[in-house]
Amino acid sequence: MPPPPRWRPQPGELLFAFRRARDRAAMSCALRFHGQAYGWEAQFFERENFLCGRGGFTTRALAIQWAERERDTLQHA
Repeated sequence: MPPPPRWRPQPGELLFAFRRARDRAAMSCALRFHGQAYGWEAQFFERENFLCGRGGFTTRALAIQWAERERDTLQHA
């Protein structure tokens, strides 16, 4: 019996991209939907590397709201 196919993450939906003020690092935020059981997740990337994320949002709008507040913090960090 062949092994099951390796799990591969699906790309998220790019929400926004920006440059951090202090070092001009390329930053981005992507949204992912994990189904009704888990909900929406927002993930931040710094120079294309995962930086942080938060999930469990019941609606896309709540995930976006959190991401926008986090962006304001990261832009001026």
